[in-house]
Amino acid sequence: MGSSAQECGCKGARFCALCETTERVKKLRVEEDKHTHYKVFIYDPIRQLAIPTCNLNSKSSLLEIIDETSACQSVTSDDAIEIDGLTLIHDFLTEREEFSILEMIDNVEWVQSQSGRRKQDYGPKVNFKHKKVKTDSFIGMPEYADMLLNKMSDYDLKKLGNYQPFEMCNLEYEEVKKSAIEMHQDDMWIWGNRLISINLISGSVMTLSNDSKSFLCYVHMPHRSLICMADECRYDWKHGVLAHHIRGRRIALTMREAAKDFKEGGELYEKYGAELIRLGNIRVPLSKTSA
Repeated sequence: MGSSAQECGCKGARFCALCETTERVKKLRVEEDKHTHYKVFIYDPIRQLAIPTCNLNSKSSLLEIIDETSACQSVTSDDAIEIDGLTLIHDFLTEREEFSILEMIDNVEWVQSQSGRRKQDYGPKVNFKHKKVKTDSFIGMPEYADMLLNKMSDYDLKKLGNYQPFEMCNLEYEEVKKSAIEMHQDDMWIWGNRLISINLISGSVMTLSNDSKSFLCYVHMPHRSLICMADECRYDWKHGVLAHHIRGRRIALTMREAAKDFKEGGELYEKYGAELIRLGNIRVPLSKTSA
């Protein structure tokens, strides 16, 4: 098991509480907050609309965002927007289901990741730059995968059904480490339309930015909620989790599905897709071992 006394896994432009005072990080070019002048929205999960707000800015805290999420539900705005493909499900897991999954997760060894996080990875090793995939260490998905996939199908077959994960990754965020994931778009060569993330232990905020429109939208993700980012939300918006939106410990259970070229009939099905689908349908009994 890793601990805060160990070196972190940060490199490049990434840093966390363990390395923020190192010479490497001191040499990084500090960029101005590009979202300072963006129009800010807050996501209303009841109406499934992003409501413009003057009460938040690019530095708003977790508590400010939670308060504004409640307040926006009584606000009517002609400037509200839909973010196509964004789905947020409160209480996706019951307390008992979460407890059971957490027991299995914490029975597996964590490895150091970047930006103050630890991770457990179930999936292929991908070289995004050279577009190569290795399956040597991919032995299948954790045994709790079926329960999650069945619940997704039962909730909304059209939006969340028939989900074939190519990767499942548990990412641990800790407030004391200033854990975060910078604004980004997931790779589009191998990963498909629907990105799934389930909040365990504590809630947080998914921050969305549409740089072409200069829009910033905060989506409060409560404890035990599921968020799906697909379609416009997946391809027109970046997403990230900021360090000051983490309280205590949080685990993000994430899943990614295959891009079209990796599915049956696609150009990369025979080369990579068929084997990845086969491995993705294997279930791994969890013991004290590496993911």
